[in-house]
Amino acid sequence: MLHFPLAGQKDFYAKQELVADLEYLKLELEQHHSNLYTYSSKEQVDLWFKNQRANLSDSISKEAAFKVVTSISPLLKDGHCYIYPSAQHLASFFSAAPLFPLEVFLSNGSLVVTANYSKEQNIPLGSMITQINHVSVEDIQSLIVGHTCRDGDNLAYPEHLFYKFFPAYYSFFFGFQNQFTIQYLDKDGVEKAVCIQGLTREKIKASRNAEPEVGIDLQFLPDIDAAVLSIKSFDNQMLRADYDQKFKRAIRKTFKLLRDAKIEYLAIDLRDNQGGALSNGIYLLQHFLIAPFQCVDSYYQLKHGKRKQLNTKWDNYFNPKKKYHFGGEVFLFLNGGSFSCSAIVANTFKASKRGQVLGQMSGGSAYVNSGGPNKLVTLPNSKITFTIPKTQYQLSVELSEIGLGVPPDVSVEDTPERILGNKDHYIDKFKGLVERR
Repeated sequence: MLHFPLAGQKDFYAKQELVADLEYLKLELEQHHSNLYTYSSKEQVDLWFKNQRANLSDSISKEAAFKVVTSISPLLKDGHCYIYPSAQHLASFFSAAPLFPLEVFLSNGSLVVTANYSKEQNIPLGSMITQINHVSVEDIQSLIVGHTCRDGDNLAYPEHLFYKFFPAYYSFFFGFQNQFTIQYLDKDGVEKAVCIQGLTREKIKASRNAEPEVGIDLQFLPDIDAAVLSIKSFDNQMLRADYDQKFKRAIRKTFKLLRDAKIEYLAIDLRDNQGGALSNGIYLLQHFLIAPFQCVDSYYQLKHGKRKQLNTKWDNYFNPKKKYHFGGEVFLFLNGGSFSCSAIVANTFKASKRGQVLGQMSGGSAYVNSGGPNKLVTLPNSKITFTIPKTQYQLSVELSEIGLGVPPDVSVEDTPERILGNKDHYIDKFKGLVERR
């Protein structure tokens, strides 16, 4: 199997180097992470670090070092604790390194091919991958999902990250590969095997459909008095850079169009929306909630090692907008990629009893969230980067089910068919509910 070397990066670390990294990480977490003991006790955290140090071998590969550090994810259970390999690895990922040249969708434990950028083009769309480089998809998923950030005990978000950013996460845990031996089942269930070359990120981008996407998009459904508002992100920077849109301007325009068209049924699609600015989430809610609402109950940070409650404007009650306010019936689409601000919006929407949530449980917590300002820590020897969110957002005073996301009122399966352009079960369910009104 061929590997892509990283210039200037060590392939192996001595045991004492990784011990020093773990000690450094523990100190930084204790000083800055407001969610450190939300799901696990101090005794459990201390024991994890003790066990990791005791089980280290004398020589540790960079991939093994990454697995050691990321194995803290199921202990912290904080979806905002992103852990990445060294800056050198990320620089190679964005430039010259060969990557897995397929896009995939996780469906019932299988990876379904939704796009193929390889020069060979010998894996049909819709095929189910069973092995990559002689490792089963089941084992790959177990490793990556098990070592990836999540909110509480809810695995919806790491499963979303696993397939949505598969080329990146595969490289994090298995290194860069020049070739990929892939076993898959075609549409007739016949097992086949092919070998394809890795492609750089630039070559993959160049092969994608040139048709521009829209970050905030309103679609009117034919034959019924309904529309779907898709919001890919609440992040201002992403909306400007990727879609040339400003959030508040786009939302005002959208709700004016809804008023002018006299639409009575609106679905707001937050699938795959990983969050962004809470101010944008509040601004959206102000356009269709009926009564004053509160998104966050309280905020906390560690100050000199002690937990302190913050006084912010975001834990206040907010009034609905009068201009361009939507008074019709509202539905909300969620899946495992609905995270952070999207989960906060969904939680507020559900608490308001304004309408129904369709889909799957959100990847983001419905009870305790975390966020910036962040402390970005680079471990001194392995150079692994660790994001420590310094603020805890307590969304609810009732924490009996703290490990869960926002549950749907109506369950809908999210399938690769919507990516392949064949069928969107969410839209079909929405239409069916409207037609029965």
